[in-house]
Amino acid sequence: MRRILTLAALASAKTHLRPRRRHITVRGGGAALQPCREFSAPPIERGGALTDCRWWQSPRERARALSLAILLVQNSALTLTMRYSRTRVIEHRYHASEAVCLSELTKLFISLGLAARAEPEGESFYQRLKGAAEGAYADPTSYVLIVPATLYAVQNNLQYVAASNLEPAVFQLLYQMKLLTTAFFSVALLNRKLAPMQWGGVALLALGLAVVATSARDPTRLVEKHAVNIAVGSSAVLAACCTSGFSSVYFERVVKGAREKKIGEDVPQRTQQKPISVWARNAQMATFSTFIALFGCLCKDGRVIRERGALAGFTPIVWSVVALQATGGLC
Repeated sequence: MRRILTLAALASAKTHLRPRRRHITVRGGGAALQPCREFSAPPIERGGALTDCRWWQSPRERARALSLAILLVQNSALTLTMRYSRTRVIEHRYHASEAVCLSELTKLFISLGLAARAEPEGESFYQRLKGAAEGAYADPTSYVLIVPATLYAVQNNLQYVAASNLEPAVFQLLYQMKLLTTAFFSVALLNRKLAPMQWGGVALLALGLAVVATSARDPTRLVEKHAVNIAVGSSAVLAACCTSGFSSVYFERVVKGAREKKIGEDVPQRTQQKPISVWARNAQMATFSTFIALFGCLCKDGRVIRERGALAGFTPIVWSVVALQATGGLC
């Protein structure tokens, strides 16, 4: 009897664990979408549709999760390496303005390369790169990107000021204030509506940042010998978050506005232009920010650079900071 009950239990478990092919059912009598394969689970409602798929079964959701993990590692590595490069004892410390200029130049090369990959295949990479550059720099509306390019150059310089005056953990937490500024400018400039759950998350984030800022100013707390001015570091983080939020929303508005204009306008066939990709827009903005960062570098540290030479104090750790900052600006 015990053996019969055991076999029955195993058969029941195997039936419940057997993967089944299910279809996404759209409300309103829509056609069934592509089936997904998974284990038995209660349905989930997403965007007005009932689906049994989980996020790990969707290639798009897996790509989003992977991008989030990479961005998390990049932000943490940038904070730690930037703090270490600005506080370690060295004979000739590098100039932050030079590092910002090089990171913007690196961002420009990466953006042009990715824009070339988005070009139609069948030609050599040089021809595709040439076509991407011509399409990007022939756009007469690229001047609108001078505003976010200037703000990004200022933001990158402020990051070095904050990293030089705050502990890595405090800097990383306070820098998440850019989520608040981005949400504010999204509502103000893009007329985006936030759900009550999203507003609750914003409020909790603001509360946590207030607690961190209060503890950072506690005079009884032990502070590293290199954290020279918490007020300057906090002010730099606040300014960097404001510039980051406004510039990112402004850039999104420019890209979406160009797409809507091309869709809505009735343009003659001979005057139609090829739509500009996001990577080409990034190349446009990186071009402006490179010249702006170079101008700031020459105005701020030009005399010292002429005396000591360019790239003085650049070590492998500094080059890693430049690479991390450049790749982070493209994410």
